[in-house]
Amino acid sequence: MILSVRVPTSQPPERPGQVLREEFIKTGRVTQAALAQRMGVPIAKVRGILSGEEGITAETALQLEAALGVEAEFWIRAQFVWDCYRLREVERRTAVLEHEGKGKRPKS
Repeated sequence: MILSVRVPTSQPPERPGQVLREEFIKTGRVTQAALAQRMGVPIAKVRGILSGEEGITAETALQLEAALGVEAEFWIRAQFVWDCYRLREVERRTAVLEHEGKGKRPKS
């Protein structure tokens, strides 16, 4: 069972939807349709989470907890770690672009 969220240093962390897919859907523990039914949400919401188009809110985390037995805090932490990673990557890329832009001289 999943007990904690680790932040890998050599690669991006897994999105919560990836964890859901790998640990529950691919293993056959639950289907997308069954998960949607247990959560009381449309299947489109489950598909959005799995694809990464939809994040985990507090409400979604509680629904996942009720449906799968994995604490809501796990899902919230996983989303938080993913969001922080994405924001840091944007900041890092912006800093690199700004640094590269300062090294270029305008043509006269």
